[in-house]
Amino acid sequence: MHTRTNSAHTDERGNALWFILIGVVLIGALTMILSRGGSNVEQSGNVEQLRVKSSQLLRYGKSVQIAIEQMKLRGVSENDISFENGSPATNVNAKCTNTGCKIFDAGGGGLTYRNFESLNDATPWIFTGANNVGTTAGPIGTTAAGSGNDLVMLLPNTNQALCLQINRDLNVGTAGTIPVDSTGIATTAFDGNFPAAGPIIIDGDGAPFELDGHEAGCFTDSAPDPDITYFYYVVLAR
Repeated sequence: MHTRTNSAHTDERGNALWFILIGVVLIGALTMILSRGGSNVEQSGNVEQLRVKSSQLLRYGKSVQIAIEQMKLRGVSENDISFENGSPATNVNAKCTNTGCKIFDAGGGGLTYRNFESLNDATPWIFTGANNVGTTAGPIGTTAAGSGNDLVMLLPNTNQALCLQINRDLNVGTAGTIPVDSTGIATTAFDGNFPAAGPIIIDGDGAPFELDGHEAGCFTDSAPDPDITYFYYVVLAR
């Protein structure tokens, strides 16, 4: 009788250890699942934040584009458009002699200038008419030198992750990459003139030209050192 009791106790301890081991395995598996789920939630949250920021930039570019269209309908010449902003004033176009041709004035475009410092390194917008956007196979406007130059707003040093998301949202290039322009671009501030020598904003020296047909997106200019990544928006195609 005494021997059987010890054996029973041994069996019970063995069963208890077995159940404990099963419990440990199950807890480990559950922890792994929850960890993966938490990681996916975090990644999803990051993507949503980037999409919100992407939408902010695209809406702002669109608002400038619409303001220019409305000003032109009121008789404002494209050569008189002024992106003057700040104090002291920057982006001044001497050809603009009244508030009606100023984008960032209640008497003109009625917009407020925004710098979007949180989306880049606080470098201000560049407004330029010195580039054509797209190659002759897929220009936004035309590629005629000078008369075909587009009015473009550029945000230098845009956050890389944000640029990747912008290009995904707009289907620019290959997902997970930013097109590279190795031939350089012009960043001359718009003063009412469209220089005939303006280069074409493309994605590099060879095909495929991933910015063709896209009025907005991101690219990296590798001509300077270090490279500069830009968000761009064509606010007036010519």
